[in-house]
Amino acid sequence: MNVLILGQNEANGNLAEYLESRGFQATVVQDVGSVRHFTGERGGFIVKAEGGEYRAEAVIVTEPAQRQVPDMGGAAFSIFDAEGMRKISESRTKSPVVILLDYFSESPPEAAVRALEEAYALASRKYNVVFLSKFMRTAGMKSEELYRKVRNAGVTFIKYELIKITYDSDACLYRAEVSDGVNDISLSPKYMASDSGYGVCDKFAAIAKKLRLTANEAGYINEDRYFLGSVLTSRKGVYFLGRESWQDGAYQIVSAIRGDSDAACPEKNHAVIDGEKCAFCYTCYRACPHAAMEPDEEDRVMKNRQEACDGCGTCVTVCPGNAVTLTEDDFTEAVMADKNGKVKIFCCENSGEVALSNILPELSELAGKIDHEIVPCGGRIGFEQMSGALRSYGKVIALVCMDDGCRHFDGSKRACLQAERLTGMLQKAGVEDNRVCCIKTSHAMANVAKDNIRDFIMGGEL
Repeated sequence: MNVLILGQNEANGNLAEYLESRGFQATVVQDVGSVRHFTGERGGFIVKAEGGEYRAEAVIVTEPAQRQVPDMGGAAFSIFDAEGMRKISESRTKSPVVILLDYFSESPPEAAVRALEEAYALASRKYNVVFLSKFMRTAGMKSEELYRKVRNAGVTFIKYELIKITYDSDACLYRAEVSDGVNDISLSPKYMASDSGYGVCDKFAAIAKKLRLTANEAGYINEDRYFLGSVLTSRKGVYFLGRESWQDGAYQIVSAIRGDSDAACPEKNHAVIDGEKCAFCYTCYRACPHAAMEPDEEDRVMKNRQEACDGCGTCVTVCPGNAVTLTEDDFTEAVMADKNGKVKIFCCENSGEVALSNILPELSELAGKIDHEIVPCGGRIGFEQMSGALRSYGKVIALVCMDDGCRHFDGSKRACLQAERLTGMLQKAGVEDNRVCCIKTSHAMANVAKDNIRDFIMGGEL
């Protein structure tokens, strides 16, 4: 498989070597400004640049965003700034040291681990450390062990809902007004260390636009959408090496490329364009969040790249000429076949995996019927995964975090909405609608999850 690496990044050589050691062929184009045209879909991208034309099954963007520390006044440092953190550790300040996450955008897992390490180092030197974060990350990336060490070292954790930070230049102190939804807390630290976030430089923004990657208002292509996974973008087959180390990023990208190849499903719902009605107005092209619409200049109509299409229906909604419709899979025969009572459980690694590992021995009478698959977040459990599982299993369960416990914003809610969507399609097809469910759990609710799983498998409804 050919993989194209786009961007000027010192990690390119290591990334290319890693890919080749895993059986891929890697080509590097460092000057993203040389890219003139980008077409195709996962498995068949065509990139035209000043140096020639490149064909690749997958593309990895490595052009780095620009690290920036927004001016918060006073002694504000990035947790990634070794010199700044050294200054704090040598200050011997008596006021609390605040470590702040999720202030500019949701901090990725790598930043959370770094923040915990810095908090532990300061607490070990007898500093009064307050750890502020909007989202708690308590699994994976060695976080669980770190949290325990940091708590035992005496660090105060506050999961905030609202926060306001000002700086008093006369007193050389910050003023942090924090609310956790119940209590209001006021802090006056001299030093603050935060996850600084990234700015979006011109080259980064240009290549994101050229590849038609969906970005938020600040220009980020995945920094605040971690339910997608830290290397995924809105365009299938295009990946991004972000804040994580190149080793972690490369491992995730290879896993994602292979997973995407295995998950290819030509039978999914997709958009169909009536060429006689299409006014070639580019409305669907601009609106499609998956870069699935491709203009056909010769026929003067828009074409849908089925492999990239997610069947979300955005194009149907915005088309002024009613030229776009969605196909609907006729999977009635497939899902009604005898599955021998087998059950597929998709487990969020931050909750479902932990709960299921604790209760499987107690589900001994059902354990032989259960297959489970671990996913990084409930938000990654999509419609295609669940509907595809119904072709081989009698029932499908999404085991995800409680709403307020999901560290990826609304990942758990997204999984439940997908389950509801599939249930609605089963009803419409005249098939039993008690085949799919979403169960919310946590580390401390394994027994509740056990009862719900048993009730759903045995009784069919929750």
